[in-house]
Amino acid sequence: MRILILGASGFVGSALHAQLGEHHEVVGTSRSGNGLVPLDLADADAVRALVADRIDVVIHTAGIVDLATAQRDPEAAYAANVAPMATLLDAVDDAGAKLVYLSTDNVFDGTREHYDEIALRTPINVYGCTKAAAEQLVLARAGHLVARLPLVYGRSPRSDKFLARFAAPAIEARTDIVCNPLYLPSLAPMLAHLADETGVVHLAGAETVSRYELMTRVRDRLGAPARIVPTDNDSAPPDCPRPRRLVLRSVRHTLAGPGIDAALDDLIGPAPTPPPAR
Repeated sequence: MRILILGASGFVGSALHAQLGEHHEVVGTSRSGNGLVPLDLADADAVRALVADRIDVVIHTAGIVDLATAQRDPEAAYAANVAPMATLLDAVDDAGAKLVYLSTDNVFDGTREHYDEIALRTPINVYGCTKAAAEQLVLARAGHLVARLPLVYGRSPRSDKFLARFAAPAIEARTDIVCNPLYLPSLAPMLAHLADETGVVHLAGAETVSRYELMTRVRDRLGAPARIVPTDNDSAPPDCPRPRRLVLRSVRHTLAGPGIDAALDDLIGPAPTPPPAR
């Protein structure tokens, strides 16, 4: 297939660009270029021309993804995450292509034990609202796929922001925010397995943990000096409303990313075997 990845310089997009490029012809875009096709999603003519160039599948990973940034500037978040969608969908439909829109668990409010694909969207922050609005536009058309993701972790070729955190002397991590984080390299195989699906699917990892537990386990396996500082809703700065429990489940498939230990074995290598007791 010929696949177009919007936002291929980002954390998720660059990993998909590298992995899918092993088996398909992949075109990646970035607003600033940097070795990729420069594209501003607000440029309708450029979007139409690029999608019309023999594209079979468009994977949309671009936009404002930081919750606090979106909360501070709702207009910019809407302009980045929602406004380009109608033109993009028109271009995809005209080309006879398929859109795979990567969304978020933040379309939910975090008050339920878990959320499957038929759960009602109830976002409580600006980011979640923009993603829910974009989802609605995608789902109003036939033949496209919305894939909701939780927190994603691992190494990324162009934007290694997750692992870069562990170079800091201290990392704040919430003890009261729980999800089932997804190991980044497992995303591309999941999407390939679900290539013929339409509508909404949930993708997630096998374990349900707090942000604090995830960061602590990664830090320990890295052997990084960073101190993981536990915070909660009362102690953390109120940069935006954050759902507490975002556990994604699926009624459409049985796929799951690896558990955290298996993911860290892949990322770093197996943990050293302790010496035998004397």
